[in-house]
Amino acid sequence: MNEDRSSDADRHAAQWVARLDGRPLDDGERAAFRLWLEADPDHRPAFEEAQSAWRSLDLLRHDPGLLRALPRPKAKKPVSGAGILAVLAVLSIGVLGLRYQIGDPWIALAADWRTAPAEIRQVTLDDGTIVDLGPDSAIALRFNREERRVILLSGEAFFHATPRGGAERRPFVVDAAHGTTTALGTQFLVEQRSDGAGITAVEHDIAVALQMPAHAPDRVVLSPGETVQYDVMRGIGQVHSVDVAGVTAWRSGLLVFDSVPLEEVVRKLNRYRRGRIIVANAQLAQRRVSGVFATKDLDDVIRTITTELGASASSLPPLVTVLY
Repeated sequence: MNEDRSSDADRHAAQWVARLDGRPLDDGERAAFRLWLEADPDHRPAFEEAQSAWRSLDLLRHDPGLLRALPRPKAKKPVSGAGILAVLAVLSIGVLGLRYQIGDPWIALAADWRTAPAEIRQVTLDDGTIVDLGPDSAIALRFNREERRVILLSGEAFFHATPRGGAERRPFVVDAAHGTTTALGTQFLVEQRSDGAGITAVEHDIAVALQMPAHAPDRVVLSPGETVQYDVMRGIGQVHSVDVAGVTAWRSGLLVFDSVPLEEVVRKLNRYRRGRIIVANAQLAQRRVSGVFATKDLDDVIRTITTELGASASSLPPLVTVLY
């Protein structure tokens, strides 16, 4: 399981445990919970792990140990029950593995190139391809005589692929979340998402294909300025036009959102910090965010977003910030 999917499974598992410990779920929520459990074989173990950690929190409440050394946030306003539950749920995941603090050790072992949170790095591959690695991202290289394959292990990457021609006859392929992107041209963006990936063509065409047992073979060709998403539940989605400058603005230290759900905004912001931002309220997670934000001051970004949405934020530095 890659880092992005693992973090997403842990986050949703913590949210479900917190919700199940509160008011009873209604019929719609119970159906959503069952669908989530069955959507991925890693979801049930993540839920059971979070549930076990939740039960162990009684011990933490009586003997917080090293947590006493953490600086206490200044009291600004009372935190709601939902906010407290979310803080405890996410803290339980951090206590188990500190995954959010040190990253996934499997990624560190598997990656040929990787970046830390908030780091952007440009690398040149053996064939001359230039890759801009986004923050908290990693790639592994599988070049052989038949193809030039890059596996996106986590995060996002902008590829300026050396085209086929002359002595270079091998196709250039990026593998991400059970799908492949083959360069028919040169420049394109691949981003890991919760259960799939988002692909954007920047210069010339690219071919996107899904390779999963649950779906029939599917393939679409993108032209410059077009984007598509695929995931494990729905397969390849519809092709849309996109503002290329906006989706690649992270290369210049900016994040551009145009009516994007808050949960998607938070997923991107989490690549710029070692602690995690969590949205505790499912309805809040779907609220739309628009704006241009500088990645160098995430505290200001969070303040701006919460003010615009009428939401609240509570932090337990340096582990977690909960929006509710």
